[in-house]
Amino acid sequence: MGKTNRQLDARERARNARLRLDAERDKRDGLIEDAVAAYYTAGDEREDLVATLRDVEARMRATVRELIDLRETPTRVAALLGIEAREVRAIRKETAQDQITTRSAPDTADKDAAAGRPTKRVDAQGRNAPPVVHTAPDALGVDR
Repeated sequence: MGKTNRQLDARERARNARLRLDAERDKRDGLIEDAVAAYYTAGDEREDLVATLRDVEARMRATVRELIDLRETPTRVAALLGIEAREVRAIRKETAQDQITTRSAPDTADKDAAAGRPTKRVDAQGRNAPPVVHTAPDALGVDR
């Protein structure tokens, strides 16, 4: 009987030690989960901020393009907006590159014009402009 009591006592002590260690492990696992969750939350917030920043920068570039379209010089635009003239020139160059890319991109507008259908146009701000219908004989592909 003494041996049985000792065995029960040893089992009880082992069980208590395991529970104590498991509680410490659970506490540590909880802290790890909290830290990882905080990281993911910060990452989500960062993505939102980056998207917002892209939108704001796009609006700023559009304003610079609008001033350029109003025939303001890069130096004057820079002075008005408190930015460097080189930044204004870079935005103007970017806009010119976009227009070249847009013009060289394969489009159905030429086919539409040749068929006498209205073509879609875009103004300097990227908005849809009224359609143009080509009616001249050479625009229709008709020889004189």
